[in-house]
Amino acid sequence: MTILQEIRGFYLRGIAGDVVRRADAARDAGKLHEAAALYGEGLRFWPNRAGIHVQRANMLKDIGSHEAAESHYLRALALRPGDADANLQLGHLYKGWGRLERAVEAYKRAVELAPGLMAAHAELDRLRHILTPDNSKVTGVAGPLPYLKAAAAQLKSAPDVAKWAPELVPSPPEQLLHPHTEGVEMRSLGRRERTDWGVAKVLRGVEALRGFSIACVPVVDIQVYLDDQLIYRGSPRVGVPLPDERDNPSLRKYAFNIWFDFSGIVQGRHMLEIRAIDARHRSQTFSHAIVVAAPLSEEDFPSSDQLVNVDPADARTIDEQIDARPTNIRLGRRALLEKPPRAILVLRTDQLGDMVVSVPALRVLRDTFPDARIIGLLSPANAELGATLGLFDDIVITDFPDDRMQKRRVMTMEAQLALRERLSVYPIDMAIDMSEVSSSRLLFNLTDAPFRYGFRHPLEPNLTLDIEGNSHDRMNYHEVVPHTNKLVGMMAWLGAMTRSEPNVVRRDDLDAGLLERFGISKDERFAVMHDGARLAFSRWPHYQRLAAMVLAETDLKLVLLTDDPTMRATLSADLKESDRFHLIDGRLKFDEFDALVSFCRLFVGNDSGPKHLASLRGAPIVSLHMARNNWNEWGQENGGYILSRKLPCAGCLINQNPEECGRDFVCIRNIKPEEVMEAVRRLL
Repeated sequence: MTILQEIRGFYLRGIAGDVVRRADAARDAGKLHEAAALYGEGLRFWPNRAGIHVQRANMLKDIGSHEAAESHYLRALALRPGDADANLQLGHLYKGWGRLERAVEAYKRAVELAPGLMAAHAELDRLRHILTPDNSKVTGVAGPLPYLKAAAAQLKSAPDVAKWAPELVPSPPEQLLHPHTEGVEMRSLGRRERTDWGVAKVLRGVEALRGFSIACVPVVDIQVYLDDQLIYRGSPRVGVPLPDERDNPSLRKYAFNIWFDFSGIVQGRHMLEIRAIDARHRSQTFSHAIVVAAPLSEEDFPSSDQLVNVDPADARTIDEQIDARPTNIRLGRRALLEKPPRAILVLRTDQLGDMVVSVPALRVLRDTFPDARIIGLLSPANAELGATLGLFDDIVITDFPDDRMQKRRVMTMEAQLALRERLSVYPIDMAIDMSEVSSSRLLFNLTDAPFRYGFRHPLEPNLTLDIEGNSHDRMNYHEVVPHTNKLVGMMAWLGAMTRSEPNVVRRDDLDAGLLERFGISKDERFAVMHDGARLAFSRWPHYQRLAAMVLAETDLKLVLLTDDPTMRATLSADLKESDRFHLIDGRLKFDEFDALVSFCRLFVGNDSGPKHLASLRGAPIVSLHMARNNWNEWGQENGGYILSRKLPCAGCLINQNPEECGRDFVCIRNIKPEEVMEAVRRLL
């Protein structure tokens, strides 16, 4: 290949990739005709990409172009004969087209290729009953479904599918593999918010741009552009293989986790582009329209580990400033509300019947917050009833009509401004929307209530607390529980979420004599450390250093529990020689383990099961939390201290793919032993 050909190929790949990304965006936005056309453009560059043929076929199928969709499904299957999902989609096409026998054939091929593909089994089961009562036209699918035949033979019985969970049966290894495509994927890019520039992805202050590039040629450079201006460049992590790649073993994943301060960027709409440059100077790109908004202050959100402010006048880099920050040492006892609400706004801006079914729930709310001032935001249709109940301290009436032409509730801008002014006289700490539909939820924007609560709705996600309380009829899946009950449950859930109650359960039958095996008498004070965790990357790596500090500064004996079989060989001399130190690197009987955490004077551990058991037994605890989850979700509730670090990538939820961190989990590794020892001193 000549240099000119390589340059031309690189240029065309860039255009093709952009076209397919635009097609994906149109598909996700429900613009099916536009998506179908764009996928067609992508196939001009990549005519042998089976995945693009399937996507174009899906769009064509959904807009009713059956023959064109069929040709693309068949082309995809010619390129990738073992694609069970393409056969499934082809079956859906034939079923919607009325060609049921062909649908059966496609579904059967899908089952043969992927025996655990439940959607294909379900379609076959439906068609078996539709075509003929005796299944004569659906040969080979009568009786137990094929994927259960082997199990039935082993169990000596014919399984009843309705009484099994076939989805739980492990898939064969080959079914876990699938093809990956080269490109850039983002795992973290701001938050979706309502702004002066519309609902958009919003970046405020210091943000984490976290994602990865998949490529055959090593990626050597990551560049970030804002409106075509380069604002960052750096190197990704070393590429790692894709263990579930089916077709191309040369593909690698190159992770990046960029911390960037957007505080100096002009607020408003921008186009953000991330480019991954490989060793041959070819690039992959990810583009997204974003809004840069005003940064928030850490002081206003003290419990958030994701919100981090840096000093633009500091000569150090953002990374250096954040890494140098001290670890947070927080009390274990906490509550969702720092203090009881002074004023609660309750939205019931609908009909008379809606107020009637709300009465028991309002009584529960009054009992939950007896000292709060409850303001009812009511409609003319139910305000008079509301005034007779004795449950509202104040009532604000607003006209929020259900416009027949608009087919939705509406409120003019003038009326919104007037309502905001009327509500501003109340110190509203909490706003509750009792409606299950989302229209009145938007009235939250007319208050400055920091705590917002209502029924979950995908279009209005920005709630402090939500609830999804549905019951289901077995036949039509509609509600079968009175709305009164649902609203009472709503208020009970609010009470449960805002309470903070100790949860200590001790065992009277537990014998402290079990400790003698570890050189601890019944009256001796001792500490327990546990370095394990289910996810290896969530383990704090400095327990030996902390153990030496505890032995030096206290008179406690110390038991270190580990599941690392190599630790004994790596113990420092001072730990090996100490008669107050005991290492346990084997599995204990539960009662022995329970005795250690129940009678210890101090427990130090990662966010793991043993930490939670120690909390249940009432032990004083210092727990170390990585930023995968929020510290206040899984921190112990019975006291002690919780240590965590503030990072813009906090809340990553990384579980099965640790290679996507991009920063070697500094959220847990950068907690210093001296900081943990400070928490130990406070606790002792």
